[in-house]
Amino acid sequence: MKKKVSNKFRKMSEVYYIFSREWENMLDFSDDSLFSMYHYESSGVPIENARNNGYFVGKQYMDVHIEMWKIDIKDRILTKEELYKDETFPNWWLDKVL
Repeated sequence: MKKKVSNKFRKMSEVYYIFSREWENMLDFSDDSLFSMYHYESSGVPIENARNNGYFVGKQYMDVHIEMWKIDIKDRILTKEELYKDETFPNWWLDKVL
């Protein structure tokens, strides 16, 4: 079986990577991990050894960051403009989550 993921998911996986890349040497970012995460998100198939899947871990940290940002923006500790100025995050994604 050929393991393929959608272009939309591949683009999103790059964002997941941003949030877990500091553990790149400890987590699995292989094509198998990418496919497992795609299968999990598209079909709900559990990921074996999810704690080592770099994309799964990245999504978890991404979700936490988004929630913290929303609180910080509401409390005026952070501005959306600051996030857009940070070149770490793609603007298309910030538009979607903010």
